Amino acid sequence: MIQFVTHWMPLLDAAARIVAIIGVVGLGFAYCSYRHSVRIAERNERRASVELAARECDRYGRELLKQLADLGQEIERSGCDYVRHCKLIKEDQQLKLDASAVTQEDREKIRKHSAQTMCVLNSLEGFAIPFASRVADDRVGFIECGSSFVDVFEKIFPLYCLSNLQHYYKSSQEIYWRWKKQLDQEELEREHAQAGKEFFVLTEKLVRGKSNSRVALWVAAKLKELSERVSQTK
Repeated sequence: MIQFVTHWMPLLDAAARIVAIIGVVGLGFAYCSYRHSVRIAERNERRASVELAARECDRYGRELLKQLADLGQEIERSGCDYVRHCKLIKEDQQLKLDASAVTQEDREKIRKHSAQTMCVLNSLEGFAIPFASRVADDRVGFIECGSSFVDVFEKIFPLYCLSNLQHYYKSSQEIYWRWKKQLDQEELEREHAQAGKEFFVLTEKLVRGKSNSRVALWVAAKLKELSERVSQTK
């Protein structure tokens, strides 16, 4: 038996090595297949997220804004000044409502539009939910509807406050603050770029006005070039 094992040992060792190599290769193929499946799943998830965002943005433009416009016209035709008498106050990252000018007549008239108001608020919440939960692509939503949604939310905020509805509709509020922060950041960057451009332009004019030397003219040319670059950033 020992002689048999000794005789076949090289062959068994070679076979074991072959099996080990096949196992490693198999694991390599399995890992590559797994990574490929993950990439496909991620790509499909990304595609679905973008497609959902596109559908919601399309619905926002075709349906939600029309609902909002119809509600505004109905309120105006009824002679209700509730929204007009409300004053929106922004302070400490909060929205507050000054309703001191609102009359009892205003409240009675606006309540006649409760059904239509709830329909609009529910539609906006339905739009916001996929973005708030990150199911729909937030970047697409912000680019297409960010500015409009923030403006709409502020305009109809008095309707949320009418029946303490600001304690509900959490997704609408989350999207409002998220997109408002992005809009404020973009505005700050634009102002910073504009301020930088104006600084370089004024400095360039000052240098040219103070001296006609080659060095001064070269500096002025560089400042003008910098101002043009800054203006192109935003």
